[in-house]
Parts: sequence; C-alpha cells; structure tokens
Amino acid sequence: MEHLASDALNIKESLTRMQKFIAGKSINGNKANDIKDLNGMGKAIWDFISTVYNSHWDSLYVDDNNTTFRSKVKSKFSPQVKNIQPLANKGKEVAKPLFISVIPPPILAKLNKEVKEILQKN
Repeated sequence: MEHLASDALNIKESLTRMQKFIAGKSINGNKANDIKDLNGMGKAIWDFISTVYNSHWDSLYVDDNNTTFRSKVKSKFSPQVKNIQPLANKGKEVAKPLFISVIPPPILAKLNKEVKEILQKN
C-alpha cells in the first residue's frame, strides 16, 4: 500500500502512452497479420482487463463523481440513446442507457410432438 499511489500513476501514464502510440499508427489491413510481434497481444490485453476485475480494482473510483471503473466500462459498452426533452432537461441532451426488450419466440404452428412425428415419417 505504501507505493500504491505512485504505482497507479505509473500504470495510468503507461496506458495513456500506449493509447497515444496506437492512435498514431495506422495499420494496413492486408499486412497487419504478417507482424509476428503482435501475436498474443489480444491475450495480453484480456489478461490485463481480467486482472483488474479479479483483483477488485474495478470497484475503485475513476473520477470526482465517485464513478467506479466497472460503471465506466459498463456505460461505454451499453447502447445509449439521446433523450431530447428541452423542458425536462433545460435544453440539455442527456445520454441514457437504452433497454431493448426481448422479442418472444414465434408461436409454433405445430406442437413439438407433431413435428417429431412428421420428421420420423420422412
């Protein structure tokens, strides 16, 4: 715990540098898979993310609004829809999670038993 603050700062700075490096490099889609040094990069990235969750770092606050890392990731991967109601939000557009109800399966024309009988006849 003694060096956690400086270690966390170093991790953040390293991640920021990696992000800027990747953002500054374009990859030719035809030749990207020929770069052998990139083999295993996906595994390394997912291992890092898994470690964050397994060590419960996902419950740490990531901003001044007491937003956890877990909530931040969830909001980035949840579909968002703009809620435009000028009177209710004083003219501000607010992104809210979009909830999509599941469509029930269609009603079958024949019962499963009848379908099995038809299939056995053919």
